[in-house]
Amino acid sequence: MLEGMRKNAKIIIYIVAFVFVVSMAIGGVSGAFSSAPKVGVIDGEKISRAQFREYLEQAYSQYAQQNPDKEIDEQVSKQINNQAWNQLVDDILIGKQIKKYKIKVTDEDVAAKLADPYDQIKNFEQFQTEGKFDKAKYDEMLINNPQFANWLEGIIRQNLPREKLFAKIRSEVTVTEAEVKQQFIEENNKADAQIIYFDYQNIDDFEITEEEVEQYYEAHKEDYKRDPSCTLKFVRIEPQPSEADKNRAKTKIDSIYQIVMQRDDFAEVAKQYSEGPSASKGGDLGYFTADRMVPKFSEVAFQLKDGEVSEPVLTRFGWHIIKKFDSRKNNEGKTEIKASHILVRTEPSQKTLDNYKVIAEDILAKAKEKGLEKAAAEMEYEVEETREFYENTSYISGIGRNPELVEFAFDGDVGDVSELIELPGDKYAIAEIASQKGVHYRPLEEVEERIRKEIQHEKKLAAVQQDAQKFMDAYQPNQYLSKAKADGWQIIEAKDITINKSLPEIRKVEGLNEAILDTEEGKFTQLVTNDKGAFLAFVNKRVEPDMEKFAQQKQKLLPEAQEKAENEHLNEWYRNLREDAEIVDNRTEFFDL
Repeated sequence: MLEGMRKNAKIIIYIVAFVFVVSMAIGGVSGAFSSAPKVGVIDGEKISRAQFREYLEQAYSQYAQQNPDKEIDEQVSKQINNQAWNQLVDDILIGKQIKKYKIKVTDEDVAAKLADPYDQIKNFEQFQTEGKFDKAKYDEMLINNPQFANWLEGIIRQNLPREKLFAKIRSEVTVTEAEVKQQFIEENNKADAQIIYFDYQNIDDFEITEEEVEQYYEAHKEDYKRDPSCTLKFVRIEPQPSEADKNRAKTKIDSIYQIVMQRDDFAEVAKQYSEGPSASKGGDLGYFTADRMVPKFSEVAFQLKDGEVSEPVLTRFGWHIIKKFDSRKNNEGKTEIKASHILVRTEPSQKTLDNYKVIAEDILAKAKEKGLEKAAAEMEYEVEETREFYENTSYISGIGRNPELVEFAFDGDVGDVSELIELPGDKYAIAEIASQKGVHYRPLEEVEERIRKEIQHEKKLAAVQQDAQKFMDAYQPNQYLSKAKADGWQIIEAKDITINKSLPEIRKVEGLNEAILDTEEGKFTQLVTNDKGAFLAFVNKRVEPDMEKFAQQKQKLLPEAQEKAENEHLNEWYRNLREDAEIVDNRTEFFDL
């Protein structure tokens, strides 16, 4: 069995990577009151630290398999963490949809896929003869290597439910010949044009009076209307390592340092004792420049000689023992070194966490009696205040997602103190209702600057549109281009304009593309206006769609359009699935992201 594993190790690594790629394919298309803070909540399913850790370990393992020569530094760790989170979200959401659509996989389905495997499997070196898939070699492996057959069957059973679900979603779209014809017309109905751009920003600023601001405010007051809102005062209690915790970590790192200095196998010691993500790789960080690590770490690491081991170094991540192996210049000419490290984290012990909970309960008791301000002052804690929040929200600035606390803020009275709020990362908060407002309007002083900008824009826009009309009245069409240049208006050269094409510098201007395509070659369009100014275009060239060409290409265009529409529909379906799901991400309370 072990011999079989060794023979097919490369295949198995590819398979693991393949499972990950397939299950992530669609993903590329993007704290409450509790006794045990969660890493997050995905569509109602609470995610424990242990559950996310499994995904994280899998993601690290896959990265190491796919990138054996690359280091895992802080930036890569963040990417892997995000990748693991997105994979977990994807698995939960897609899993629920598989149940919703009652997707089933039969033995016949699996047998059919074994008979005609995925292209990634067909491309394995072991199954190639003269650069082509050799079915005989593949069948022989299936028959003679049960381990490979079991692996592949597992992959198929894992992926087929998704494939059948995605096929069902794709089948919801049907593209007709009329739609393909219309698309062909839109893509092949073209024009070249010179566009005179009467830009409102060329107009000098107007003086805006206080009276105009007040009148605008009153006329648009409903734009500044706000629903009932609240604010909270709050105190955060964040456990920090005690001196005893720090001493324990220091004692541990010193003991490990002694072991390192007595042995010549740094990597094995790192695997055994390091608490960092690179422990499984013997602490290997690969090559990195000084700016890729925290300053203190880099300061010590870059002073080491090749083969030298540092004494314990303290950073915000904990205690490190660093061993340097090599240095070189990278492609940008920067010095980078290859090093490994052993990490011992400096974290609060359970006793420390218990002590902080007692402190939090003391502050709560005092706050109930005297108010939060006095209680915090006595216990030497800072009082913060949230931004204004509304009843239909679940997120509170400074605290995070907490629907129960929102409900408390709107149901209680100013001065009421909440119960103890448990936050992710063994943190606590205590809140007091600071303010409550009914339906109200943002005061003029808050929105005055915005109003001045809006008035300025309206005045400039009216002025430039008036200037454009005067320009057209003053000159003949055959003079427009030369006079526009002389008057300082911008002339934009645009080629191959289609109905949906974004134009150089001005992007998509509503009505302009249509006007150009509705105008004969050698003539000017009517004046087109929008919130950027006014536009007048001279059509240099017109190209009508060749419908004979469409008739010749129709059989090729139809399946291409169908596939594109199916993929777009699937991507949109997944985006909507993700947007509609209530996803709470508390990872920043547990990881440095």
